Amino acid sequence: MTRRLLIDIGNTRTKWVVAEDAQLSVPCWAAHGTPPDTLLDAADGVAEAWVSDVTDGAEYRQLAAALRTRRHIEAYRAHVRAEFAGLRCAYAEPARFGVDRWLMLLAAWTRTHGAACVASAGTALTFDAVDTHGQHLGGCIAPGLLTMQRAVLDATAFAADAPSAGYIQELGQGLGRDTEACVRQGALHAAAGLLDRLARQYGMHGPRLLAGGDAEHLAPYLVPTWQHQPTLVLEGLLALATTANADPSFVKSGS
Repeated sequence: MTRRLLIDIGNTRTKWVVAEDAQLSVPCWAAHGTPPDTLLDAADGVAEAWVSDVTDGAEYRQLAAALRTRRHIEAYRAHVRAEFAGLRCAYAEPARFGVDRWLMLLAAWTRTHGAACVASAGTALTFDAVDTHGQHLGGCIAPGLLTMQRAVLDATAFAADAPSAGYIQELGQGLGRDTEACVRQGALHAAAGLLDRLARQYGMHGPRLLAGGDAEHLAPYLVPTWQHQPTLVLEGLLALATTANADPSFVKSGS
């Protein structure tokens, strides 16, 4: 049985699980800049770590150094590949495709080896689709729920009277009955409408998988065929690690 530490470094926080073969533990989270002690505790008995990092790499380098010096474990950083395990990236320059988006696609492709669409609701709202042959069709990037709300408030006179935080926690049903609620609901319905339309157009009746920190707020507004899958990036990391270790020609990267 192989134990791996899988780490997802997002724009605002880091999430991790321990994988024993194909089984993932309950995810843990920490804000950026938090001392890595809790994460290091999870590394006991782990053979290796795999990391997805969408930031500038500083958080990855800190974690990798701590794992190497305090747990004697190598932390391999995921990189987008033009073709991997039958999945082909649509970008002419695959290195410019977000590694988190690629790992979500890889997780979906590993599950079904068929058509699927994946979305992530976080700082940005992303959508990508893959066809039945493993060809990535492309994607969309839009502002996330909180990003949309802040954009409206920052660009208008509403900001002077609006609360400084907490919009996302106050999302409700239907239409707003004050300015702040209208801004919140406008962001939510815009995001839900975009994802549902894209899924109808490009989903080809495959599974629709939703991840990201705001997914739980958005999921109730989407059509029921969407599935909330909060560990999708981590599942993609596991698929990458499993395939890489079975392929002697695969070069693991520590940077």
